[in-house]
Amino acid sequence: MKAVFDKSSLLAAITPAVSVAQTRNTMAAVDGILFECPPSPKFGEFEGDSSNVCRISAFDLEKGLRTAVDCRIEEEGMYVINTVKMLQIVRALPDGEITLDISDRGRVTISGGFSKFEITATPGEEFPSMPKFVGDSRCFLPQRKLRSLIQETVFSVAQNDQRAAFNGALFRVEGDWLTVVGCDGNRLSAARCEVTRAEMGEKSEMIIPGKFLSELSKMLADSDEDTEMIIGRKNIIFRVGGTYFFTRMLDTEYMAYERLLPKTYRTQAYVSRAEFLSAVERASIVTEDKLGGSGRSHVKLDFDGGEITMSSVSAGGSVYEKIPAAIDGSPLSIGFNCRYLLEALKACPTECDRLRIRLQTPLMGVVIEPAGGTTFLSAEPDPESYGGRPPVAAAAAADKETDGDMFMYFVMPIRMNG
Repeated sequence: MKAVFDKSSLLAAITPAVSVAQTRNTMAAVDGILFECPPSPKFGEFEGDSSNVCRISAFDLEKGLRTAVDCRIEEEGMYVINTVKMLQIVRALPDGEITLDISDRGRVTISGGFSKFEITATPGEEFPSMPKFVGDSRCFLPQRKLRSLIQETVFSVAQNDQRAAFNGALFRVEGDWLTVVGCDGNRLSAARCEVTRAEMGEKSEMIIPGKFLSELSKMLADSDEDTEMIIGRKNIIFRVGGTYFFTRMLDTEYMAYERLLPKTYRTQAYVSRAEFLSAVERASIVTEDKLGGSGRSHVKLDFDGGEITMSSVSAGGSVYEKIPAAIDGSPLSIGFNCRYLLEALKACPTECDRLRIRLQTPLMGVVIEPAGGTTFLSAEPDPESYGGRPPVAAAAAADKETDGDMFMYFVMPIRMNG
């Protein structure tokens, strides 16, 4: 096999493959990138003229990608090359044309300018079969919207939880709306946006591994160009431009997360997102201090009057400050793992200026959402705290509903001593 590529085009095609191919796998074919010059029917049909196209695939038996790059094919062939070595070599070569020459015995020569590298390859026939990129259901939404949904929720997806569902995010397409939910047992995040169009039944749900979503978000651009989401029987496929990213869905049921959300609230506060975030970031300097083996300490929030008082004490120091807020209902003190609270505030869209915070008891989770509200939660003021009076904080902190995606965070508190 011999083909000549433009360096920038080849680099753009193989860079995402690093997140897919495993570096420690007993199967050499799974540890590398499949180069097909031209695309072979063995691994699926190719749409369009394939005479001067190299199809590139990576697959670790759970997730994968497939794309194509223009090239000048001088000798046809199909081989698998180690992903990391290939990427390092292409990056190191000078700009311009790169020649990939593979002998019948699997000896690879990669050259560009006055530089030349030699490595080994394995026959392409050993590469595992990939799922077909077809499905009965599909929907479309801009890349920037999908990226926002992932960034607003994936932080709360567990990494290696024994409860399989917590290791993935729920994707629910209902009508013209896509809802994404993540939860690890300590916090829950939800975000929603309208899809461009959907070709599916009234409702479709799937659980997508969080690690895959983290990698997918890096590959999405701040663009209005559509991403196509194809739902297969066992796999979910995202087509971004001419590249397909796919993964096996988690075969389990997601919890009825709506039941976790409180239906009433005793305390309500409206606060500047930027001011609240900055205060929690400063508190994390103390709460994350491990001097003297103290580990992590909690941050305490007191909601009373026209401010939120934040304090924390650890073996390495203490912090105390006040954040202006419009508050009504009953005064309330509550403690949180500072990191959980901080990650939720960082995930809020930057265009959201003010937040609404609703609390019920010191032992029940706090709900954080845009000041204008969302459709995730329909809660009423607690009669004992409000005595039939309507909340007044909303009027004191009048704010237009946040444009763009809707989001909501639910963070569980920790029990404070004393």
